[in-house]
Amino acid sequence: MKTTPKSIITKVREIIPARSVTQGEALILAERQASLLLKLLGVQAVPVDVFKISELPGIEVRVKPRHEMPAIAELSQTSEVGGVTHLRRDGSWVLTINREDTVGRRRFSLAHEFKHVLDHPVAERAYAKLGYGNAEYRARQVERICDHFAACFLMPRAALKRAWSSGIQDLEALAGQFNVSLTAMRIRLDYLGLTNETDRPVSEYFRLTVRPRVGSAECPGLAA
Repeated sequence: MKTTPKSIITKVREIIPARSVTQGEALILAERQASLLLKLLGVQAVPVDVFKISELPGIEVRVKPRHEMPAIAELSQTSEVGGVTHLRRDGSWVLTINREDTVGRRRFSLAHEFKHVLDHPVAERAYAKLGYGNAEYRARQVERICDHFAACFLMPRAALKRAWSSGIQDLEALAGQFNVSLTAMRIRLDYLGLTNETDRPVSEYFRLTVRPRVGSAECPGLAA
């Protein structure tokens, strides 16, 4: 059956099983969801066009200054929270992103908030056993899962590994190529095991790093 914009969210949601999952399973499933979403949205190159999320039915994206977002305005200025998600009575969603954040953080926040949308029908069941009975710890684990989804969506495993193996191993160059923050790129590289300095040839520290044009031979898209 042909995939339509209306069915994309449904298909991505179906990856989560009808049972509770461990955090380890949740991270694996989040990456599968991110990969499927990229495929269904037709994303084939980096930086990923995260705003395609707004083209899905029932999704509205807004950008507001921090002081107009009560849910985060009272938080510390150093808080990592950069967006909020609101379910309307008609079943549609509003994803509001902090306008004052950098573009890298705004992109990450949008992907993060969309994971909350995906999880809404199944979160209570799927994440029931997280936190070992501690609601605050459970909430932190859920946020970590959403962060992981955003990282997988904006920094796809195959694309990032190709960039790294092609010689682009400078943190700033990679963050620029994928249009994410330095922090997000550092965490993603660590997760993928690409930052083991002991395995990096000495010559790599003296190689000129450049930001290649997306779609060029030096910067392949997402296809295997």
